[in-house]
Amino acid sequence: MNKWEELYKSKFRTAEEAAKTVKDGDRIFLGSGSSSPAAVLDVLFDRADELNNVVVGGLIMLAPMYKILTPDKIEHIEFDNFFATPLDRAALCEGICTHTPFHFSELPRIAGEGRGYKKIITQVSPMDEYGYMSAGLSGNFLDVLDYIDELILVVNEKQPRITGMNYYHIGDSKVKYVVESNAPVLTLPPEPVTDTDRAIAEQIVEYIDDGATIQLGIGAVPNAIGESLIHSNKVNLGCYTEMIPDAIMKLFEAGVLDNSKKSFHPYQMNSFFTAGSQELYDWLDGNPMVYFTPISINNDPYNVAKNDNMVAVNSTIEIDIMGQCCSEAIGTMQYSATGGQVDFTRGAYMAKNGKAFIATHSTVTDKKTGELKSKIVPFLQPGTPVTLTRTDVMYVATEYGVALLKGKSMRERARGLISITHPDFRGELRQYAKDVKYFVLPQHEEF
Repeated sequence: MNKWEELYKSKFRTAEEAAKTVKDGDRIFLGSGSSSPAAVLDVLFDRADELNNVVVGGLIMLAPMYKILTPDKIEHIEFDNFFATPLDRAALCEGICTHTPFHFSELPRIAGEGRGYKKIITQVSPMDEYGYMSAGLSGNFLDVLDYIDELILVVNEKQPRITGMNYYHIGDSKVKYVVESNAPVLTLPPEPVTDTDRAIAEQIVEYIDDGATIQLGIGAVPNAIGESLIHSNKVNLGCYTEMIPDAIMKLFEAGVLDNSKKSFHPYQMNSFFTAGSQELYDWLDGNPMVYFTPISINNDPYNVAKNDNMVAVNSTIEIDIMGQCCSEAIGTMQYSATGGQVDFTRGAYMAKNGKAFIATHSTVTDKKTGELKSKIVPFLQPGTPVTLTRTDVMYVATEYGVALLKGKSMRERARGLISITHPDFRGELRQYAKDVKYFVLPQHEEF
């Protein structure tokens, strides 16, 4: 047994023992996604009634949050939601938990200074002979360590070892305890791709040149872009992204993406986290092609901008005729979060020959009424937050085409967005544009 193994043994605790170290008034930041520390939280939440004024916060929480998302638990343990999911949207609407809006690149100051977190509990891979544990699939909080006093690590042998600036060391004095739990790591099957998704993807792929560095997220449109790129004869693409989906793996395996032309971190893929299939996780495990960093570094717009020919693709829920995007809420209902959309949109625009896209279906069907609605509207719903301002948006893509908004006048913006709106809704937008004087002279009224 070497010294690191001895130190590990001295810090080892059961989940029950680790959970009992939480006391009244603690503010604890939690590992997110596939690094959610469910083993400790399961026990901690069972003793919620013993505690008062504890706050737990996290980005995408897949742990048993339902145990504290009830009105009678909020005074004991409050959930500070940094990124809404289907598991907690209803609780947000009912005021049972709260939401903290922020740009992902700002995480250290928001979590440390803004929210006052002093402890972190997160999941990691097994320790190697040198005392290092990889933060695994869902990124790390090394950038938050300056603000915290205590770190509890849940070691899971099923957690892949992801390379990069992505390791905790057992010798760090802030690592107080290690817990072991080998629960399955959550996988996320790729979303099926529709004809509309393919149509949008084909519009965007026309703008991606050989040697470009791309950012893709999760969802059907990114999957469709991956499919389209494989069949497009593009070569020497690179990857600098917030998350690595299955589409990126498939592009690499197809020989389309090799990172050879990247101007920043050439020959490696940069990311903060990943979500996808078990095949993807197995491919990422120990893969030296991959380089994970804390999100404040990875999502820093100035680091994004170091990639020449950067192409960022993000989605939105609703966009108004001026170009304002709501990408995180439906009216006042928090649906997801700001995330890294602003970080990557700004970073891609700042890059040499960079391009930033907002990709969206032109319409959505109301699940309650069955009514077809336009996602390009005269104005956003009352109470809707603006995720991406009209001055940030560069390109907008739907299945009907691509509109360039950056540097365009209000009249030109309206004309461009109307041209890529579903035909059934163009008349309404055209009339609104006339009413608010975006179109004044007769020659501005027709398209």
